[in-house]
Amino acid sequence: MAFRSTVCAFWGIAVPATLFVGACSDPFSTIDSRVDALLAQGTTNVGGGATLPDTGAWPANTVDDRAALNVQRPETFNPSASEMTWSSLVSTEADSIIDRLEAVDSIDAQDMLTLDAALTWAVGHAFDYIYAEENFVLACLDLLIEQHLWTPQIANEVSAQYQKYESDDAFASSSSAIINDLSITQRLPWGGQVAASYLATFSHLVHGAGSATPDATENNAIGQFTLSASIPFLRDAGAIAREDIIQAERNLIYASRAFEEFRRSFYVTVVQSYLALQVQQQELENALDTVTLLERMAERQRALYEAGRARLYDAAESENQALQQRSTVAGQQEAYRLAVDRFKILINYPVQLPVLIERASFAISPPNVNLEHAVQVALGHRLDLQTKRDQLIDERRSVRNALNQLLPDLSLAGSLRFGSPDEYYYSFSIPSVEDMESEVSLTLGLPLNRTIERLAVRQAQVALERARREYSEDRDDIAVNVRNAVRTIDASLLSYDIQRKNVAIAEVNIESIDADPDSYTVIDQTQAIQSLQSARNGRARAFRTVQQSILKYLLDTGQLRVSPDGSIDPIPGMEIQQTASLSFELDGA
Repeated sequence: MAFRSTVCAFWGIAVPATLFVGACSDPFSTIDSRVDALLAQGTTNVGGGATLPDTGAWPANTVDDRAALNVQRPETFNPSASEMTWSSLVSTEADSIIDRLEAVDSIDAQDMLTLDAALTWAVGHAFDYIYAEENFVLACLDLLIEQHLWTPQIANEVSAQYQKYESDDAFASSSSAIINDLSITQRLPWGGQVAASYLATFSHLVHGAGSATPDATENNAIGQFTLSASIPFLRDAGAIAREDIIQAERNLIYASRAFEEFRRSFYVTVVQSYLALQVQQQELENALDTVTLLERMAERQRALYEAGRARLYDAAESENQALQQRSTVAGQQEAYRLAVDRFKILINYPVQLPVLIERASFAISPPNVNLEHAVQVALGHRLDLQTKRDQLIDERRSVRNALNQLLPDLSLAGSLRFGSPDEYYYSFSIPSVEDMESEVSLTLGLPLNRTIERLAVRQAQVALERARREYSEDRDDIAVNVRNAVRTIDASLLSYDIQRKNVAIAEVNIESIDADPDSYTVIDQTQAIQSLQSARNGRARAFRTVQQSILKYLLDTGQLRVSPDGSIDPIPGMEIQQTASLSFELDGA
Protein backbone atom coordinates (compact mmCIF):
# COMPACT_ATOMS: atom_id res chain seq x y z
CA MET A 1 0.00 0.00 0.00
CA ALA A 2 2.89 2.34 0.85
CA PHE A 3 4.62 1.52 -2.41
CA ARG A 4 1.46 2.32 -4.37
CA SER A 5 1.09 5.66 -2.53
CA THR A 6 4.70 6.56 -3.32
CA VAL A 7 4.24 5.76 -6.99
CA CYS A 8 1.06 7.79 -7.13
CA ALA A 9 2.74 10.75 -5.46
CA PHE A 10 5.63 10.61 -7.92
CA TRP A 11 3.37 10.51 -10.97
CA GLY A 12 1.18 13.20 -9.45
CA ILE A 13 4.15 15.59 -9.69
CA ALA A 14 5.31 14.40 -13.10
CA VAL A 15 2.02 14.35 -15.03
CA PRO A 16 -1.22 16.30 -15.03
CA ALA A 17 -3.81 15.63 -12.38
CA THR A 18 -6.16 13.93 -14.82
CA LEU A 19 -3.63 11.22 -15.59
CA PHE A 20 -2.92 10.88 -11.88
CA VAL A 21 -6.56 10.16 -11.11
CA GLY A 22 -6.81 7.66 -13.97
CA ALA A 23 -3.70 5.79 -12.85
CA CYS A 24 -4.54 5.61 -9.14
CA SER A 25 -8.26 4.88 -9.29
CA ASP A 26 -9.61 1.38 -9.84
CA PRO A 27 -11.18 1.21 -13.34
CA PHE A 28 -13.51 -1.62 -12.30
CA SER A 29 -15.00 0.47 -9.49
CA THR A 30 -15.82 3.15 -12.03
CA ILE A 31 -17.58 0.59 -14.22
CA ASP A 32 -19.50 -0.74 -11.20
CA SER A 33 -20.61 2.77 -10.27
CA ARG A 34 -21.91 3.46 -13.76
CA VAL A 35 -23.76 0.13 -13.81
CA ASP A 36 -25.33 0.85 -10.42
CA ALA A 37 -26.45 4.26 -11.66
CA LEU A 38 -28.08 2.74 -14.74
CA LEU A 39 -29.76 0.04 -12.65
CA ALA A 40 -31.15 2.64 -10.27
CA GLN A 41 -32.33 4.76 -13.18
CA GLY A 42 -33.97 1.78 -14.85
CA THR A 43 -35.73 0.83 -11.63
CA THR A 44 -36.99 4.38 -11.27
CA ASN A 45 -38.32 4.35 -14.83
CA VAL A 46 -40.24 1.12 -14.19
CA GLY A 47 -41.63 2.62 -11.01
CA GLY A 48 -44.34 4.40 -12.94
CA GLY A 49 -45.30 7.88 -13.94
CA ALA A 50 -46.62 6.97 -17.36
CA THR A 51 -50.30 7.10 -18.22
CA LEU A 52 -52.34 3.98 -18.87
CA PRO A 53 -51.77 3.08 -22.53
CA ASP A 54 -54.45 2.04 -24.95
CA THR A 55 -53.75 -1.69 -25.06
CA GLY A 56 -55.98 -2.21 -28.06
CA ALA A 57 -53.81 0.13 -30.14
CA TRP A 58 -50.45 -1.39 -29.16
CA PRO A 59 -49.82 -3.39 -32.35
CA ALA A 60 -50.75 -0.51 -34.65
CA ASN A 61 -48.81 2.07 -32.65
CA THR A 62 -45.74 -0.11 -32.53
CA VAL A 63 -45.62 -0.35 -36.31
CA ASP A 64 -47.03 2.96 -37.52
CA ASP A 65 -46.01 5.52 -34.90
CA ARG A 66 -42.90 7.09 -36.44
CA ALA A 67 -42.28 9.28 -33.40
CA ALA A 68 -41.82 6.18 -31.25
CA LEU A 69 -39.11 4.74 -33.46
CA ASN A 70 -36.34 6.95 -32.05
CA VAL A 71 -37.42 7.09 -28.39
CA GLN A 72 -34.50 5.89 -26.29
CA ARG A 73 -36.39 5.44 -23.00
CA PRO A 74 -39.98 4.22 -23.49
CA GLU A 75 -42.40 4.92 -20.68
CA THR A 76 -43.54 2.16 -18.33
CA PHE A 77 -47.00 2.00 -16.77
CA ASN A 78 -46.55 0.42 -13.35
CA PRO A 79 -48.75 2.07 -10.68
CA SER A 80 -48.00 1.63 -7.00
CA ALA A 81 -50.18 -0.40 -4.66
CA SER A 82 -51.85 2.75 -3.28
CA GLU A 83 -52.98 3.73 -6.78
CA MET A 84 -54.86 0.50 -7.44
CA THR A 85 -58.21 -0.79 -6.14
CA TRP A 86 -59.38 -4.12 -4.78
CA SER A 87 -62.94 -5.38 -4.46
CA SER A 88 -63.43 -8.15 -1.91
CA LEU A 89 -65.91 -10.95 -2.48
CA VAL A 90 -69.00 -10.49 -0.36
CA SER A 91 -70.12 -14.09 -0.06
CA THR A 92 -68.06 -17.28 -0.15
CA GLU A 93 -70.93 -19.71 0.31
CA ALA A 94 -70.84 -22.73 -1.98
CA ASP A 95 -74.23 -21.99 -3.54
CA SER A 96 -73.17 -18.41 -4.35
CA ILE A 97 -69.92 -19.53 -5.99
CA ILE A 98 -71.67 -22.20 -8.06
CA ASP A 99 -74.31 -19.71 -9.19
CA ARG A 100 -71.60 -17.29 -10.27
CA LEU A 101 -69.80 -19.99 -12.25
CA GLU A 102 -73.03 -21.07 -13.90
CA ALA A 103 -73.72 -17.43 -14.78
CA VAL A 104 -70.47 -17.38 -16.72
CA ASP A 105 -71.60 -20.49 -18.58
CA SER A 106 -74.87 -18.79 -19.54
CA ILE A 107 -73.10 -16.69 -22.19
CA ASP A 108 -75.03 -16.91 -25.42
CA ALA A 109 -72.77 -19.02 -27.62
CA GLN A 110 -74.65 -19.58 -30.85
CA ASP A 111 -71.67 -20.38 -33.11
CA MET A 112 -71.00 -24.09 -33.41
CA LEU A 113 -67.30 -24.62 -34.00
CA THR A 114 -67.05 -27.95 -35.77
CA LEU A 115 -63.78 -29.72 -36.43
CA ASP A 116 -63.96 -29.01 -40.16
CA ALA A 117 -64.67 -25.33 -39.49
CA ALA A 118 -61.77 -25.16 -37.02
CA LEU A 119 -59.38 -26.72 -39.53
CA THR A 120 -60.50 -24.39 -42.31
CA TRP A 121 -60.13 -21.38 -40.02
CA ALA A 122 -56.71 -22.54 -38.82
CA VAL A 123 -55.36 -22.83 -42.37
CA GLY A 124 -56.15 -19.19 -43.03
CA HIS A 125 -55.53 -17.61 -39.64
CA ALA A 126 -53.35 -19.68 -37.28
CA PHE A 127 -50.10 -17.91 -36.46
CA ASP A 128 -48.03 -21.11 -36.62
CA TYR A 129 -49.45 -21.89 -40.05
CA ILE A 130 -48.71 -18.37 -41.28
CA TYR A 131 -45.15 -18.59 -39.92
CA ALA A 132 -44.62 -21.86 -41.80
CA GLU A 133 -45.95 -20.28 -44.99
CA GLU A 134 -43.63 -17.32 -44.54
CA ASN A 135 -40.62 -19.61 -44.17
CA PHE A 136 -41.59 -21.19 -47.47
CA VAL A 137 -41.98 -17.76 -49.05
CA LEU A 138 -38.58 -16.66 -47.72
CA ALA A 139 -36.97 -19.68 -49.37
CA CYS A 140 -38.65 -18.68 -52.65
CA LEU A 141 -37.34 -15.13 -52.31
CA ASP A 142 -33.81 -16.41 -51.65
CA LEU A 143 -33.96 -18.39 -54.86
CA LEU A 144 -35.28 -15.41 -56.82
CA ILE A 145 -32.36 -13.35 -55.55
CA GLU A 146 -29.87 -15.95 -56.73
CA GLN A 147 -31.60 -16.34 -60.07
CA HIS A 148 -31.45 -12.59 -60.59
CA LEU A 149 -27.72 -12.58 -59.87
CA TRP A 150 -27.28 -15.00 -62.78
CA THR A 151 -29.04 -12.72 -65.23
CA PRO A 152 -27.21 -9.87 -67.03
CA GLN A 153 -26.44 -7.18 -64.48
CA ILE A 154 -26.88 -3.71 -65.97
CA ALA A 155 -25.51 -0.65 -64.23
CA ASN A 156 -25.31 2.98 -65.26
CA GLU A 157 -23.48 5.74 -63.39
CA VAL A 158 -23.61 9.42 -64.27
CA SER A 159 -21.20 11.85 -62.60
CA ALA A 160 -20.58 15.59 -63.00
CA GLN A 161 -17.13 17.11 -62.44
CA TYR A 162 -15.92 20.70 -62.16
CA GLN A 163 -12.33 21.92 -61.78
CA LYS A 164 -10.76 25.37 -61.63
CA TYR A 165 -7.00 25.86 -61.71
CA GLU A 166 -4.25 28.37 -62.62
CA SER A 167 -2.72 27.84 -66.05
CA ASP A 168 0.82 28.67 -67.16
CA ASP A 169 -0.20 32.02 -68.68
CA ALA A 170 -1.41 33.26 -65.27
CA PHE A 171 -5.01 33.12 -66.38
CA ALA A 172 -7.44 30.92 -64.55
CA SER A 173 -8.85 28.02 -66.44
CA SER A 174 -11.83 25.81 -65.65
CA SER A 175 -13.23 22.59 -66.95
CA SER A 176 -16.48 20.75 -66.47
CA ALA A 177 -17.41 17.27 -67.55
CA ILE A 178 -20.29 14.85 -67.49
CA ILE A 179 -19.29 11.18 -67.44
CA ASN A 180 -21.70 8.36 -68.18
CA ASP A 181 -20.58 4.78 -67.49
CA LEU A 182 -22.90 2.07 -68.79
CA SER A 183 -21.91 -1.55 -68.10
CA ILE A 184 -23.38 -5.02 -68.28
CA THR A 185 -21.91 -8.17 -66.73
CA GLN A 186 -22.87 -11.80 -66.98
CA ARG A 187 -21.69 -14.72 -64.86
CA LEU A 188 -20.45 -17.79 -66.67
CA PRO A 189 -21.89 -21.17 -65.60
CA TRP A 190 -18.45 -22.73 -65.03
CA GLY A 191 -16.76 -19.76 -63.44
CA GLY A 192 -15.73 -16.25 -64.32
CA GLN A 193 -17.71 -13.57 -66.07
CA VAL A 194 -17.91 -11.47 -69.21
CA ALA A 195 -18.53 -7.74 -69.20
CA ALA A 196 -19.24 -4.97 -71.67
CA SER A 197 -19.00 -1.30 -70.80
CA TYR A 198 -19.42 2.00 -72.58
CA LEU A 199 -17.81 5.12 -71.10
CA ALA A 200 -18.89 8.47 -72.54
CA THR A 201 -17.35 11.77 -71.41
CA PHE A 202 -18.74 15.18 -72.37
CA SER A 203 -16.33 17.98 -71.35
CA HIS A 204 -16.26 21.78 -71.57
CA LEU A 205 -12.92 23.56 -71.14
CA VAL A 206 -12.54 27.35 -70.71
CA HIS A 207 -9.12 29.10 -70.91
CA GLY A 208 -8.83 32.44 -69.19
CA ALA A 209 -11.96 31.97 -67.15
CA GLY A 210 -11.16 34.92 -64.88
CA SER A 211 -10.98 37.52 -67.68
CA ALA A 212 -13.84 39.34 -69.29
CA THR A 213 -13.08 37.67 -72.61
CA PRO A 214 -11.91 34.08 -72.30
CA ASP A 215 -9.09 33.05 -74.59
CA ALA A 216 -10.76 29.94 -75.87
CA THR A 217 -13.41 27.37 -75.12
CA GLU A 218 -13.37 23.76 -76.15
CA ASN A 219 -16.11 21.13 -76.18
CA ASN A 220 -15.23 17.47 -76.47
CA ALA A 221 -17.06 14.17 -76.49
CA ILE A 222 -15.17 10.95 -75.84
CA GLY A 223 -16.53 7.42 -76.15
CA GLN A 224 -14.92 4.18 -75.09
CA PHE A 225 -16.35 0.67 -75.51
CA THR A 226 -14.76 -2.25 -73.65
CA LEU A 227 -15.33 -5.99 -73.83
CA SER A 228 -13.68 -8.06 -71.09
CA ALA A 229 -13.77 -11.60 -69.78
CA SER A 230 -12.20 -13.51 -66.91
CA ILE A 231 -12.26 -17.33 -66.83
CA PRO A 232 -10.72 -19.49 -64.06
CA PHE A 233 -9.35 -22.94 -64.89
CA LEU A 234 -8.49 -24.45 -61.50
CA ARG A 235 -9.64 -22.71 -58.34
CA ASP A 236 -13.30 -21.53 -58.41
CA ALA A 237 -13.76 -23.25 -61.78
CA GLY A 238 -16.46 -25.76 -62.56
CA ALA A 239 -19.69 -26.45 -60.68
CA ILE A 240 -18.41 -24.59 -57.62
CA ALA A 241 -19.17 -21.37 -59.47
CA ARG A 242 -22.90 -22.22 -59.30
CA GLU A 243 -22.84 -23.30 -55.66
CA ASP A 244 -25.09 -20.50 -54.43
CA ILE A 245 -27.86 -21.08 -56.93
CA ILE A 246 -27.59 -24.86 -56.62
CA GLN A 247 -28.06 -24.63 -52.88
CA ALA A 248 -30.87 -22.10 -53.23
CA GLU A 249 -32.73 -24.42 -55.61
CA ARG A 250 -32.29 -27.33 -53.22
CA ASN A 251 -33.29 -25.21 -50.22
CA LEU A 252 -36.55 -24.40 -51.93
CA ILE A 253 -37.28 -28.12 -52.27
CA TYR A 254 -36.39 -28.61 -48.62
CA ALA A 255 -38.67 -25.73 -47.63
CA SER A 256 -41.57 -27.16 -49.63
CA ARG A 257 -41.13 -30.53 -47.93
CA ALA A 258 -40.88 -28.88 -44.51
CA PHE A 259 -44.06 -26.90 -45.14
CA GLU A 260 -45.93 -30.02 -46.21
CA GLU A 261 -44.66 -31.86 -43.12
CA PHE A 262 -45.83 -28.95 -41.01
CA ARG A 263 -49.30 -29.02 -42.58
CA ARG A 264 -49.64 -32.66 -41.67
CA SER A 265 -48.35 -32.30 -38.14
CA PHE A 266 -50.48 -29.16 -37.65
CA TYR A 267 -53.56 -31.10 -38.74
CA VAL A 268 -52.80 -33.75 -36.13
CA THR A 269 -52.22 -31.07 -33.48
CA VAL A 270 -55.56 -29.37 -34.18
CA VAL A 271 -57.44 -32.67 -34.26
CA GLN A 272 -55.84 -33.85 -31.04
CA SER A 273 -56.72 -30.58 -29.32
CA TYR A 274 -60.28 -30.76 -30.60
CA LEU A 275 -60.66 -34.36 -29.43
CA ALA A 276 -59.29 -33.31 -26.05
CA LEU A 277 -62.04 -30.67 -25.84
CA GLN A 278 -64.65 -33.27 -26.70
CA VAL A 279 -63.26 -35.55 -23.99
CA GLN A 280 -63.45 -32.72 -21.44
CA GLN A 281 -66.97 -31.99 -22.63
CA GLN A 282 -67.92 -35.63 -22.18
CA GLU A 283 -66.28 -35.76 -18.75
CA LEU A 284 -68.17 -32.64 -17.72
CA GLU A 285 -71.43 -34.20 -18.86
CA ASN A 286 -70.57 -37.40 -16.97
CA ALA A 287 -69.82 -35.32 -13.88
CA LEU A 288 -73.20 -33.60 -14.15
CA ASP A 289 -74.88 -37.00 -14.45
CA THR A 290 -72.99 -38.06 -11.33
CA VAL A 291 -74.29 -34.98 -9.51
CA THR A 292 -77.82 -35.97 -10.50
CA LEU A 293 -77.33 -39.53 -9.23
CA LEU A 294 -75.75 -38.36 -5.98
CA GLU A 295 -78.47 -35.81 -5.34
CA ARG A 296 -81.07 -38.46 -6.00
CA MET A 297 -79.30 -40.74 -3.54
CA ALA A 298 -79.19 -37.91 -0.98
CA GLU A 299 -82.92 -37.27 -1.36
CA ARG A 300 -83.62 -40.98 -0.94
CA GLN A 301 -81.44 -41.23 2.16
CA ARG A 302 -83.07 -38.12 3.65
CA ALA A 303 -86.51 -39.63 3.09
CA LEU A 304 -85.37 -42.92 4.64
CA TYR A 305 -83.97 -41.06 7.65
CA GLU A 306 -87.18 -39.12 8.13
CA ALA A 307 -89.05 -42.40 7.94
CA GLY A 308 -86.74 -43.89 10.55
CA ARG A 309 -85.24 -46.44 8.16
CA ALA A 310 -81.75 -44.91 7.84
CA ARG A 311 -79.14 -43.29 10.03
CA LEU A 312 -78.52 -39.56 10.15
CA TYR A 313 -74.91 -40.24 9.21
CA ASP A 314 -75.96 -41.88 5.95
CA ALA A 315 -78.19 -38.94 5.04
CA ALA A 316 -75.46 -36.40 5.89
CA GLU A 317 -72.78 -38.37 4.05
CA SER A 318 -74.88 -38.62 0.91
CA GLU A 319 -75.49 -34.84 0.93
CA ASN A 320 -71.75 -34.26 1.47
CA GLN A 321 -70.90 -36.45 -1.54
CA ALA A 322 -73.33 -34.46 -3.70
CA LEU A 323 -71.79 -31.13 -2.62
CA GLN A 324 -68.26 -32.38 -3.26
CA GLN A 325 -69.27 -33.49 -6.72
CA ARG A 326 -70.80 -30.07 -7.44
CA SER A 327 -67.47 -28.51 -6.41
CA THR A 328 -65.65 -30.87 -8.78
CA VAL A 329 -67.99 -29.88 -11.60
CA ALA A 330 -67.22 -26.20 -11.00
CA GLY A 331 -63.50 -26.92 -11.39
CA GLN A 332 -64.10 -28.95 -14.53
CA GLN A 333 -66.19 -26.15 -16.01
CA GLU A 334 -63.39 -23.65 -15.52
CA ALA A 335 -60.82 -26.10 -16.93
CA TYR A 336 -63.03 -26.64 -19.98
CA ARG A 337 -63.46 -22.91 -20.58
CA LEU A 338 -59.69 -22.44 -20.33
CA ALA A 339 -59.11 -25.31 -22.78
CA VAL A 340 -61.56 -23.76 -25.26
CA ASP A 341 -59.77 -20.42 -25.05
CA ARG A 342 -56.40 -22.08 -25.57
CA PHE A 343 -57.79 -23.88 -28.59
CA LYS A 344 -58.96 -20.54 -29.98
CA ILE A 345 -55.43 -19.22 -29.56
CA LEU A 346 -54.05 -22.28 -31.35
CA ILE A 347 -56.15 -21.60 -34.44
CA ASN A 348 -56.14 -17.79 -33.88
CA TYR A 349 -59.91 -17.67 -33.46
CA PRO A 350 -61.27 -14.51 -31.74
CA VAL A 351 -61.00 -15.34 -28.05
CA GLN A 352 -63.82 -12.96 -27.08
CA LEU A 353 -66.36 -14.80 -29.24
CA PRO A 354 -68.16 -17.61 -27.38
CA VAL A 355 -68.45 -20.86 -29.29
CA LEU A 356 -69.94 -24.29 -28.82
CA ILE A 357 -67.80 -27.37 -29.40
CA GLU A 358 -69.61 -29.97 -31.43
CA ARG A 359 -70.26 -33.26 -29.67
CA ALA A 360 -70.15 -35.27 -32.89
CA SER A 361 -66.78 -36.74 -33.79
CA PHE A 362 -65.26 -39.02 -36.40
CA ALA A 363 -63.84 -42.51 -36.39
CA ILE A 364 -61.06 -43.68 -38.72
CA SER A 365 -61.04 -47.39 -39.33
CA PRO A 366 -57.91 -48.99 -37.81
CA PRO A 367 -55.30 -50.11 -40.39
CA ASN A 368 -54.38 -53.75 -40.93
CA VAL A 369 -50.58 -53.71 -41.29
CA ASN A 370 -47.52 -55.52 -40.03
CA LEU A 371 -44.47 -53.92 -38.48
CA GLU A 372 -41.96 -54.47 -41.26
CA HIS A 373 -44.27 -53.25 -44.00
CA ALA A 374 -45.05 -50.12 -42.00
CA VAL A 375 -41.33 -49.39 -41.51
CA GLN A 376 -40.61 -49.78 -45.22
CA VAL A 377 -43.49 -47.45 -46.09
CA ALA A 378 -42.17 -44.84 -43.65
CA LEU A 379 -38.61 -44.99 -44.98
CA GLY A 380 -39.92 -44.37 -48.47
CA HIS A 381 -42.60 -41.77 -47.73
CA ARG A 382 -41.19 -39.55 -45.00
CA LEU A 383 -40.38 -36.15 -46.50
CA ASP A 384 -38.05 -35.14 -43.68
CA LEU A 385 -35.99 -38.29 -44.20
CA GLN A 386 -35.74 -37.49 -47.91
CA THR A 387 -34.45 -34.05 -46.98
CA LYS A 388 -31.88 -35.57 -44.64
CA ARG A 389 -30.73 -37.86 -47.44
CA ASP A 390 -30.42 -34.98 -49.89
CA GLN A 391 -28.57 -32.89 -47.32
CA LEU A 392 -25.94 -35.63 -47.24
CA ILE A 393 -25.27 -34.74 -50.87
CA ASP A 394 -24.95 -31.10 -49.82
CA GLU A 395 -22.29 -32.04 -47.30
CA ARG A 396 -20.41 -34.10 -49.90
CA ARG A 397 -20.56 -31.16 -52.27
CA SER A 398 -19.17 -28.95 -49.50
CA VAL A 399 -16.18 -31.27 -49.21
CA ARG A 400 -15.63 -31.11 -52.98
CA ASN A 401 -15.83 -27.33 -52.96
CA ALA A 402 -13.44 -27.11 -50.02
CA LEU A 403 -10.93 -29.29 -51.85
CA ASN A 404 -11.25 -27.03 -54.86
CA GLN A 405 -9.99 -24.11 -52.78
CA LEU A 406 -6.64 -25.93 -52.32
CA LEU A 407 -5.88 -25.65 -56.05
CA PRO A 408 -3.67 -22.92 -57.55
CA ASP A 409 -5.27 -19.85 -59.06
CA LEU A 410 -5.07 -20.07 -62.85
CA SER A 411 -7.20 -17.64 -64.80
CA LEU A 412 -7.36 -16.26 -68.30
CA ALA A 413 -8.38 -12.63 -68.71
CA GLY A 414 -8.76 -10.54 -71.84
CA SER A 415 -10.25 -7.29 -73.03
CA LEU A 416 -10.99 -5.36 -76.22
CA ARG A 417 -11.13 -1.57 -76.03
CA PHE A 418 -12.35 0.87 -78.67
CA GLY A 419 -11.56 4.54 -78.35
CA SER A 420 -9.29 6.35 -75.91
CA PRO A 421 -10.20 8.37 -72.80
CA ASP A 422 -6.96 10.39 -72.94
CA GLU A 423 -7.14 12.10 -76.33
CA TYR A 424 -9.92 14.30 -77.66
CA TYR A 425 -10.11 13.01 -81.22
CA TYR A 426 -13.83 12.76 -81.79
CA SER A 427 -16.59 15.23 -82.12
CA PHE A 428 -19.11 12.51 -81.21
CA SER A 429 -19.08 10.01 -78.39
CA ILE A 430 -18.93 7.04 -80.76
CA PRO A 431 -15.90 4.73 -80.36
CA SER A 432 -13.59 4.26 -83.28
CA VAL A 433 -12.60 0.74 -84.37
CA GLU A 434 -9.35 2.16 -85.71
CA ASP A 435 -8.11 2.73 -82.15
CA MET A 436 -8.94 -0.76 -80.93
CA GLU A 437 -6.75 -2.09 -78.14
CA SER A 438 -6.62 -5.68 -76.94
CA GLU A 439 -5.14 -7.32 -73.92
CA VAL A 440 -4.78 -10.97 -72.89
CA SER A 441 -3.26 -12.30 -69.69
CA LEU A 442 -2.79 -15.71 -68.08
CA THR A 443 -2.27 -15.51 -64.34
CA LEU A 444 -0.99 -18.31 -62.12
CA GLY A 445 -1.23 -17.97 -58.36
CA LEU A 446 0.81 -20.56 -56.49
CA PRO A 447 -0.87 -22.15 -53.44
CA LEU A 448 1.81 -21.11 -50.97
CA ASN A 449 -0.59 -20.31 -48.12
CA ARG A 450 -3.58 -22.63 -47.91
CA THR A 451 -3.71 -23.23 -44.16
CA ILE A 452 -7.20 -21.82 -43.73
CA GLU A 453 -8.42 -23.73 -46.77
CA ARG A 454 -7.03 -27.02 -45.38
CA LEU A 455 -8.80 -26.38 -42.10
CA ALA A 456 -12.00 -25.70 -44.03
CA VAL A 457 -11.59 -29.07 -45.78
CA ARG A 458 -11.29 -30.80 -42.43
CA GLN A 459 -14.39 -28.99 -41.16
CA ALA A 460 -16.36 -30.09 -44.20
CA GLN A 461 -15.22 -33.68 -43.74
CA VAL A 462 -16.26 -33.68 -40.09
CA ALA A 463 -19.64 -32.17 -41.00
CA LEU A 464 -20.12 -34.90 -43.61
CA GLU A 465 -19.43 -37.67 -41.12
CA ARG A 466 -21.76 -36.06 -38.62
CA ALA A 467 -24.51 -35.82 -41.25
CA ARG A 468 -24.09 -39.50 -42.04
CA ARG A 469 -24.48 -40.43 -38.38
CA GLU A 470 -27.50 -38.17 -38.01
CA TYR A 471 -29.13 -39.72 -41.07
CA SER A 472 -28.55 -43.21 -39.72
CA GLU A 473 -29.93 -42.18 -36.34
CA ASP A 474 -33.00 -40.61 -37.95
CA ARG A 475 -33.69 -43.80 -39.88
CA ASP A 476 -33.52 -45.83 -36.69
CA ASP A 477 -35.73 -43.35 -34.83
CA ILE A 478 -38.34 -43.49 -37.58
CA ALA A 479 -38.31 -47.28 -37.54
CA VAL A 480 -38.72 -47.37 -33.75
CA ASN A 481 -41.49 -44.76 -33.80
CA VAL A 482 -43.40 -46.56 -36.54
CA ARG A 483 -43.22 -49.89 -34.70
CA ASN A 484 -44.42 -48.15 -31.57
CA ALA A 485 -47.27 -46.50 -33.51
CA VAL A 486 -48.47 -49.86 -34.83
CA ARG A 487 -48.34 -51.45 -31.37
CA THR A 488 -50.05 -48.42 -29.84
CA ILE A 489 -53.03 -48.87 -32.18
CA ASP A 490 -53.49 -52.45 -30.98
CA ALA A 491 -53.06 -51.46 -27.34
CA SER A 492 -55.53 -48.57 -27.63
CA LEU A 493 -58.11 -50.80 -29.32
CA LEU A 494 -57.79 -53.29 -26.47
CA SER A 495 -58.11 -50.51 -23.90
CA TYR A 496 -61.20 -49.14 -25.62
CA ASP A 497 -62.86 -52.54 -25.63
CA ILE A 498 -62.14 -52.94 -21.91
CA GLN A 499 -63.54 -49.49 -21.12
CA ARG A 500 -66.75 -50.24 -23.02
CA LYS A 501 -67.20 -53.39 -20.97
CA ASN A 502 -66.51 -51.43 -17.77
CA VAL A 503 -69.28 -48.99 -18.70
CA ALA A 504 -71.70 -51.87 -19.27
CA ILE A 505 -70.82 -53.41 -15.89
CA ALA A 506 -71.14 -50.08 -14.08
CA GLU A 507 -74.56 -49.44 -15.64
CA VAL A 508 -75.74 -52.87 -14.47
CA ASN A 509 -74.60 -52.02 -10.92
CA ILE A 510 -76.60 -48.77 -10.98
CA GLU A 511 -79.68 -50.63 -12.19
CA SER A 512 -79.28 -53.15 -9.37
CA ILE A 513 -79.09 -50.36 -6.79
CA ASP A 514 -82.17 -48.63 -8.22
CA ALA A 515 -84.06 -51.91 -8.05
CA ASP A 516 -83.28 -52.50 -4.35
CA PRO A 517 -81.65 -49.42 -2.73
CA ASP A 518 -82.23 -50.65 0.83
CA SER A 519 -79.79 -53.49 0.27
CA TYR A 520 -76.85 -51.18 -0.35
CA THR A 521 -75.06 -48.80 1.96
CA VAL A 522 -74.29 -45.21 1.10
CA ILE A 523 -70.67 -46.14 0.50
CA ASP A 524 -71.72 -48.90 -1.91
CA GLN A 525 -74.00 -46.56 -3.82
CA THR A 526 -71.37 -43.80 -3.93
CA GLN A 527 -68.73 -46.20 -5.22
CA ALA A 528 -71.10 -47.52 -7.88
CA ILE A 529 -71.91 -44.00 -9.09
CA GLN A 530 -68.23 -42.99 -9.13
CA SER A 531 -67.34 -46.23 -10.94
CA LEU A 532 -69.89 -45.41 -13.64
CA GLN A 533 -68.43 -41.91 -14.07
CA SER A 534 -64.87 -43.25 -14.18
CA ALA A 535 -65.83 -45.93 -16.74
CA ARG A 536 -67.54 -43.39 -19.00
CA ASN A 537 -64.57 -41.03 -18.75
CA GLY A 538 -62.22 -43.89 -19.52
CA ARG A 539 -64.28 -44.86 -22.57
CA ALA A 540 -64.12 -41.30 -23.93
CA ARG A 541 -60.36 -41.09 -23.34
CA ALA A 542 -59.83 -44.52 -24.92
CA PHE A 543 -61.79 -43.47 -28.02
CA ARG A 544 -59.62 -40.38 -28.34
CA THR A 545 -56.47 -42.46 -27.86
CA VAL A 546 -57.51 -44.81 -30.67
CA GLN A 547 -58.00 -41.95 -33.10
CA GLN A 548 -54.79 -40.25 -32.01
CA SER A 549 -52.81 -43.47 -32.45
CA ILE A 550 -54.18 -43.91 -35.97
CA LEU A 551 -53.31 -40.32 -36.88
CA LYS A 552 -49.86 -40.74 -35.38
CA TYR A 553 -49.36 -43.89 -37.43
CA LEU A 554 -50.32 -42.01 -40.61
CA LEU A 555 -48.02 -39.13 -39.67
CA ASP A 556 -45.05 -41.31 -38.69
CA THR A 557 -45.28 -43.39 -41.86
CA GLY A 558 -45.67 -40.35 -44.12
CA GLN A 559 -49.09 -41.48 -45.37
CA LEU A 560 -51.15 -38.62 -43.98
CA ARG A 561 -52.48 -36.35 -46.72
CA VAL A 562 -54.11 -33.00 -46.00
CA SER A 563 -56.23 -31.15 -48.56
CA PRO A 564 -55.82 -27.39 -49.16
CA ASP A 565 -58.78 -26.59 -46.89
CA GLY A 566 -57.08 -28.37 -43.98
CA SER A 567 -59.17 -31.55 -43.91
CA ILE A 568 -57.82 -35.07 -44.25
CA ASP A 569 -57.57 -36.58 -47.71
CA PRO A 570 -58.41 -40.25 -47.13
CA ILE A 571 -56.42 -43.03 -48.73
CA PRO A 572 -58.45 -45.45 -50.87
CA GLY A 573 -59.77 -48.12 -48.53
CA MET A 574 -59.71 -45.85 -45.47
CA GLU A 575 -63.15 -45.54 -43.86
CA ILE A 576 -63.97 -42.39 -41.91
CA GLN A 577 -67.33 -42.51 -40.16
CA GLN A 578 -69.13 -39.74 -38.34
CA THR A 579 -70.17 -40.41 -34.75
CA ALA A 580 -72.68 -38.69 -32.50
CA SER A 581 -70.42 -39.03 -29.44
CA LEU A 582 -67.18 -40.55 -28.22
CA SER A 583 -68.83 -43.92 -27.52
CA PHE A 584 -68.81 -45.16 -31.10
CA GLU A 585 -68.48 -48.89 -31.72
CA LEU A 586 -65.13 -49.13 -33.49
CA ASP A 587 -64.43 -51.90 -35.95
CA GLY A 588 -61.86 -54.18 -34.40
CA ALA A 589 -62.61 -53.07 -30.83
